[in-house]
Amino acid sequence: MVKFSIIIPTRKINDYLKNCINNILKQTYDDYEIIIVTEADENEEFDKTRILRVGRISPAIKRNKGVEISKGDIIVFIDDDAYPEKDWLENAIKHFKNKNIAAVGGPGIMPPESTFFQKISGLVYELSSKNTYYRYRKGNKVLEIDDYPTFNLFVRKEDFNNVNGFNSKYWGGEDTQLCYSLTQKLNKKIIYDPDVLVYHHRREKLTQHLKQSLFWGMWRGFFVKNFRETSLKISFFIPSLFLIWLILGAIGSFFNGIIFNIFVLSLIIYLVYLIYIGFKTKNLKYFFPVMFLSFLTHITYGFGFIKGLLSKEPTKKTFNPSDKK
Repeated sequence: MVKFSIIIPTRKINDYLKNCINNILKQTYDDYEIIIVTEADENEEFDKTRILRVGRISPAIKRNKGVEISKGDIIVFIDDDAYPEKDWLENAIKHFKNKNIAAVGGPGIMPPESTFFQKISGLVYELSSKNTYYRYRKGNKVLEIDDYPTFNLFVRKEDFNNVNGFNSKYWGGEDTQLCYSLTQKLNKKIIYDPDVLVYHHRREKLTQHLKQSLFWGMWRGFFVKNFRETSLKISFFIPSLFLIWLILGAIGSFFNGIIFNIFVLSLIIYLVYLIYIGFKTKNLKYFFPVMFLSFLTHITYGFGFIKGLLSKEPTKKTFNPSDKK
């Protein structure tokens, strides 16, 4: 037995993954194993690592299969495009002394080697909402949370098995489903610790960023109907309400002067908000790109949210924009 089983789902061994493994192998806490769940036949070998070869299956199933062969008391999920600080495991383990804590998450901050667009993409997410700010920048205090993504998530294996792990029908959004089960069915806690830190690469292209935003919006809209206790928050609805207002307000402005005045005022307020976001970048070269991408992100997320809200069962991989080539 080992204390931690670190599970990394991937399509194939890539440079990001190699960097991830190299940084895991530098951990100050060394009681762990690494399990790579990959779709490709791989000939590479790494210390303290087992490679599980699977077919083209969803990330949820990959992670479940990794857990099935794991030997650790605590399961650690990290994405193949992330890599941890050297005290990552050491900072997480202290929380599991409390049996009422089922999971621990930490920030995925922007790597210093990020490209210009990756920095723009990262800043848009960092500055978009106070509710998600702590996911993308290192916070300043430990928090109790109810939902956290699997780019950096520790879960007690006993609790993971008690809720039957990830629901394999979800090709995305499975982290929200798992966290919902841990908090609502087991009545246990999820803790955010800013010192349980990884560096997480942002999307490299505009199309990838927008597909990711659409994907996140769609699943959140779907989960509002299914996991209301953790998803029914006004901040999740705002982009969709803004999108609807853009359409209806523009149409109404042609027929009514009062609506026109209100519509123009709302656009001015939104522009001031974008300018405020631009100033928060604290760098002139990011000012206008972040403003523009923030607008596109709000519209894309809002559309995805509406799509998910109206969908009966958006669980097939064809509903996952990030999976399309």
